[in-house]
Order: sequence, then C-alpha cells, then structure tokens
Amino acid sequence: MAESPLKTILSLGRAFWDAQILLTAVNLKLFDCLNKYVNAKEVAKACKIKERPARMLLDALASLKILNKKADKYLLSSDYAPFLVASSEKNVISILNHYYFMYEDWGRLKEAVRSNKPVERKNRSSEEFREFIRGMDNLTKFFRDRVVNAIDVNGVKKFLDIGSGPATYMREILKKNNDIHGYILDLPEATEVAKEFLKQEGLLKRVKFIKGDLESTDFGKGYDVILISQVLHSLSPKAVTIAFEKAYSALNKGGRLYVHEFYMNEDRTFPPENVIFCLNMLLHSDGGDNFTASELKNLYKKTGFKNIKVTRFKKPYTVMFVGEKV
Repeated sequence: MAESPLKTILSLGRAFWDAQILLTAVNLKLFDCLNKYVNAKEVAKACKIKERPARMLLDALASLKILNKKADKYLLSSDYAPFLVASSEKNVISILNHYYFMYEDWGRLKEAVRSNKPVERKNRSSEEFREFIRGMDNLTKFFRDRVVNAIDVNGVKKFLDIGSGPATYMREILKKNNDIHGYILDLPEATEVAKEFLKQEGLLKRVKFIKGDLESTDFGKGYDVILISQVLHSLSPKAVTIAFEKAYSALNKGGRLYVHEFYMNEDRTFPPENVIFCLNMLLHSDGGDNFTASELKNLYKKTGFKNIKVTRFKKPYTVMFVGEKV
C-alpha cells in the first residue's frame, strides 16, 4: 500500500535527522571500530565521546539497519561495510564528509532563495576542500568506465582535462593509452589532490598542470581532445560561454570537445536528484545551474562546433556531448 500523503510530508520534513545520524557517525570515524561486535563503551572510547550519546547513535544506526545489534553489542552490516570503512577501496567517506560540511549551508537555503546569492561561510578549511575533491573520486570511480569508453581517443596525442579534480578520468585514459600526453587545468588546491592520485598510480610524470580558474587562465593550444566533466553546472552563464569559446580556440582543427554533465528533462522536473542539485548550486555558486540537453546542444552550436553527438547515461543520470572543430 502506498504511503499516505501526510506520512510522506512528515517523513520528508524530518529526513535530515536520518542524514545527520549517518554523516555524524562517518565524521566521528565510528564505523572503523565496528568490524566486530563491540559495545557502546568501547565505541565511545575509540571515538573519544561519552558513552550515553555513543549508545544513542549506535541504536539509531541499528534502527536504520546500518548496524546489527546483538544484546548490547553492535556490528557494521556487511552490506554497508565496503562503503563506510576507510580501508576499503570502495569507501565513499570523503563525499559523505563533504555532505556533512554542507549541512550548515543547506540550513541557510531560505537566505539564498531570498537573496539569489550563494551563502558565505568564513570558516571553510583546506581539509574541507580536500574532502570535496577526494569525494568526487568517491562518486566517479563507480561509473568512470562508461565515461571513459564514450571518449574517442583514436589518434589523440594531447588531451586537456578542465576541472579534473582527482583526475579520475585522466588516470584511466593514460593507463589505457601510452601515447597520450595529459594536461590538467584546475585550481591550485585541486591540482595537489590530483597529483597525489596520479603519483599513486605512477602517472604523475605524464601530466602537465595549468593552475588557475577557467575564466582567466590561458588554456594553451594544440589539443586533440578537451574534456570538461561536471564543471559547467558550477559556473555562471557568462563563464560557461567563455569555457566553450576558449575550448574551441584551444583545439586543433578536427579536435573534439567532450562535455559531461548532469541533465534534466526539458521541463526541468526529472530526474529529481539533478533538479534538487540546482539548489545546491544556488547555495554554493554565483550563477551555477544544471542544464537540459537542448541547452547544452545550443551552446555547442552557438560556439561553432559541428558533428554534435550525445550519449545519455542512467543512474546516475548524466549526459556526454561531443562536438568537433572543423
């Protein structure tokens, strides 16, 4: 039987309770000590908190089926352990910490809606930014192959990744193609995280870095492929236009621009997660927004790209456009 409208509304209204239970536990590194049955006192000691709130948090996690409880002891469910334990390659701890840091901002949504401006928070730390960049790898590592496989690198020698973040796609492309020379344009703080990932896989020497923001930094010239993945939604309409124009100028004749983005249907109501993400851009960017497929296609046409093609992906719903400079 379908949930009643009243229950739906009330459940939605307190959904942040459940979210904060999970995010607080992640930020406290609570799950790392739950690989065997332990009691609240042991967890409290490991996490440096009091026993009473530890017991309350553990019981709440058990009620959400994230933990198993036997008598007075708790164990992390094997279904969730790969994603919540730091030692697991599948962990998504950085992106969950990013959500934790955003919680305060989302509490100011009314302010942003009234002002049409992003919220400002003076106490943002460098660690918070690092978790954001590392969190991008948490998300993309599960779907990177479908994006990489959609990029034609036949004959490509010079590849520019704009807003590469943790260099997830660049790393995969370089591992599969020894003849490609990689270039990354990103903010200085982001390039430091990218360097860490590239070094771990022995790829650092194959990448040159262009440090700076997309609007004011020279892209360089002579690229066969330029990739802009999950960046344009954070930019103002003016900056998006600049990105397309500078990319067109930086490409060789016959070069291709790939744009990978969230997308919405033409009436901007589906998929819900992408529509809701627009409000995240209201909170955190000066003019950022998600796109419909027709909006992205028009940007390609307006800039002068030809042979425009599109690939749509589901779960998560993203779209990959490619256009050629002729």
